[in-house]
Amino acid sequence: MKKKILSICLVAVIAVMAITGASLAYLTDTDEADNVFTVGNVAISLDENFEQNSKLMPAVPVKDETTGKTTYNNAITKEIDVVNDGSEDAYVRVHIAIPAMLDSGSEDDPQYAAYNNTLHFNMSKESYADGKWNWNADKDGANYPGNGSTWNCYQQAIDGITYNVYVVTYETALEEGEVADNAMHQVFLDPSVTNAMITEINDILGENWEIKVVAEGTQAAGFADAYTALNASFGAPGTYNPWAE
Repeated sequence: MKKKILSICLVAVIAVMAITGASLAYLTDTDEADNVFTVGNVAISLDENFEQNSKLMPAVPVKDETTGKTTYNNAITKEIDVVNDGSEDAYVRVHIAIPAMLDSGSEDDPQYAAYNNTLHFNMSKESYADGKWNWNADKDGANYPGNGSTWNCYQQAIDGITYNVYVVTYETALEEGEVADNAMHQVFLDPSVTNAMITEINDILGENWEIKVVAEGTQAAGFADAYTALNASFGAPGTYNPWAE
């Protein structure tokens, strides 16, 4: 957005009358002052580290016997960053949509029950530290849901397919040029997936499974926190379709 300049001209006029005999003379002068305002702008960009048409293979869990941490061979990198390209501090969030029939969030839907937990995602622990990405529906809940807190999640039909949409809010306002990085880290196929399951899923989703992402940004000025600002600007998650034209 280009900067806009609003000018308000204040003109002070001094009129002085001098009388000398029968003659009149008017001494005049003018002065002006421009009150200049620059209009800020909010602009964001979505930056993904992801290779299109990546091939999913069932993951192979590998446990580190020293740390006890499990990683997954065949996981595909899908890192989601949001950049503040504007001049003003901005709060940002992303909507990450995963086909409901592949996701554990759809357990109550009998149509999709057989395929729950087919496709998994994970995030780096550093990404949901205090002040960073929060997956919770409540700003006062834990950044990574658990212990009574809940995922910020809703269902949305997109192009005839039902998606589970996870909303991830960055708690700290981004300054110009700052990046909220790594909202998501990886996706991987469950080790239990078979050829038969994939064939049945492809009959519904097609051979190209999609994870859809929308990023939103709004001004930080005047708002107490990211949740208040983004809900006021766009609406509460689940009350509108971010993919609607």
